[in-house]
Parts: sequence; C-alpha cells; structure tokens
Amino acid sequence: MDDNQLRVLRTSAELFAERGFLGTSVNDLMEAAGLTKNSFYSLFPNKDALAAAIVAHTVAQWPPIIARFEALKAPALDTVIALSFEVAEKYADEVIVRAGIRLSLERNAIKTQTIPPPFDGWTQEIERLLSPAGEIELMGLSAPADVAARVIVTALIGALQLATDGEADMSKRLVEVWTVILPGLRPTPDLGARIATGQALRERARAHAVNTAATTLYRALPT
Repeated sequence: MDDNQLRVLRTSAELFAERGFLGTSVNDLMEAAGLTKNSFYSLFPNKDALAAAIVAHTVAQWPPIIARFEALKAPALDTVIALSFEVAEKYADEVIVRAGIRLSLERNAIKTQTIPPPFDGWTQEIERLLSPAGEIELMGLSAPADVAARVIVTALIGALQLATDGEADMSKRLVEVWTVILPGLRPTPDLGARIATGQALRERARAHAVNTAATTLYRALPT
C-alpha cells in the first residue's frame, strides 16, 4: 500500500469510526481526502473495498503484537491480560483500528467484500495461549480454554465499545472485566496484584522491543 492510499485510509477511518459504514457516503470520503471522483476510484473501486482495506490494515496489527508478548515467555494468563490492555491502547490511539473494529461489527452492511468478525483469530490465539502443555497453572482452569477464550474476546469487544473517555476509561473497564473473569478461571487471592502484573508485562514488552530495535540498528551499521 502506497503513502497516498494510506492517507486515504486514515481520513476515511475518521469518518467510518464516527459515523459507521452506512452513515458515510463516497462523497464524504472523497471530500475528506481531497480527492476527485476519478482519483478516488483509481485507488479503490468502491466504498466496500476501502472499508475492507481498513479492516485488513487493522487485522495486520495483531500478529506482531502477539508474537512480541509471547517472546517474553511470561505465564499465559499474564500474557493474555497484557494483550488486552495493549489492544485497548491501540484502539484509543489509532483511528484506523477503531474504524476497522467498527466496520467488522457492521460487516453485514458491506455487501461486495468478505469482512471478518472483529478480532478474527483472537479466540484461537487466546485458546492456544491458555493451552500450553506443562504450564501447571493452566491445568487447574475451571473452564475449558476454548470457552475461556470466547468469553475473554467477547468481554474485550464490549469493553472497547462501551468506553467513553479514551484509554483511561478502557483501562478501568478492563480492570473490571478481569476482576470478574479471573476468579472464574481459577482461584486468584489478590486480583489487583494479578491484573497489575499483566499490565507491567506491557512495559517489559515495550522495553524488549526498543532494545531489539537498537540491537538490530547497531548490527546494521557499517563497521
């Protein structure tokens, strides 16, 4: 995707995130991007294709994030908690992500493209994370990993949609979500401490990413 297409994705995402698919016309999208009709259709054949590109851009965000957290080899529950807060920040900070999730929720209105449901593949990834052989903590889960994964993803979608004041409100709602979910997964004596451990894992993941990038840059420098 070239810079011009990415620019159109961002301007269009602002409208889709606020108005939804049916509430946004092609004329609205052209005006927001400063494009003529010919210029718009040279980039995207129709509004449906543009919506699909926004969703695809959003979906592409998730695998690198999951891989980055998995690389830390933290306990699985901490990893899943950390991922939920990382997604909440992405949702708060990046309009393309907000638009992509909304368009996925409205996918039945997008007729000429196949749009995946929101967080497509996340249920399977969380089920996989909660099912590693040999992790003693996971042997005592009071719900099967697939059931736990579906509930976690459903709760995450609900928390993002109901939040009203950016990342701070989303974080508050996610703390509430985990306060309810964790005891249903396994006995958790100190819920606050366990949730805080998951949140702290995010900082470790960021520090690890920065250090990895610095090392890669150093190795690439000519000697």
